[in-house]
Amino acid sequence: MTTLPEPDVSNQTVVETYHRLAALYDWFVTPLQASTRQRALELLAIERGEPVVEVGCGPGHALVALAERVGPDGDIVGLDAAASMVSRARRRAIREGANTRIETCLGDVRSLPFRGDVADVAFVEDTLELFAEDEMTTVLGELERFLRPDGRLCVVTMERAGAEDDLFVRAYDWLFERVPGYERFGCRPIYAARTLTEAGFEIERRERLRRARVWPVEILIARPP
Repeated sequence: MTTLPEPDVSNQTVVETYHRLAALYDWFVTPLQASTRQRALELLAIERGEPVVEVGCGPGHALVALAERVGPDGDIVGLDAAASMVSRARRRAIREGANTRIETCLGDVRSLPFRGDVADVAFVEDTLELFAEDEMTTVLGELERFLRPDGRLCVVTMERAGAEDDLFVRAYDWLFERVPGYERFGCRPIYAARTLTEAGFEIERRERLRRARVWPVEILIARPP
């Protein structure tokens, strides 16, 4: 079985990196995510009133979009391990007038501060790939725990399967393995579909897109075991 390049730093180091660079991430990365995020939310087909949790909410762009879809009766919770990301998400919700429907909290997705069977939808955008392979299993176990049996999971990530020879993926691997300090960002292309399936999730839909025509991203919609 093909293995992933593993980060030589702890997840806490990755969290500290995003804490320091939250503003730059908000300004330069989130605009590139907009089109794939919109498509992912279309595929999720969120209904009004559904409770939704986003893990790895970052600066809160998806939280606002989710709040628009669930309407005034829906509840949105956004969780991130980087304090400055949570602060930016909270301020964005206030600016957009969505703070009454959005709750933001600081926490670790490997040990979610939620009771079980509480959410209809879990949204995970550009977050699963920040963890080592064994930690991904823990993350998915937590997602399964708080999702209702008929709930659904949406993962947006860089899928490695079928793209091993992609120029973008090869460049990313080179940076990850050869450039000192780059592993502090944590992210790299992963075998996301394989990881979900091995965790017992049933993938109902997958769609591959490219951000800015070069960045390969896959959207996975799955049901919990």
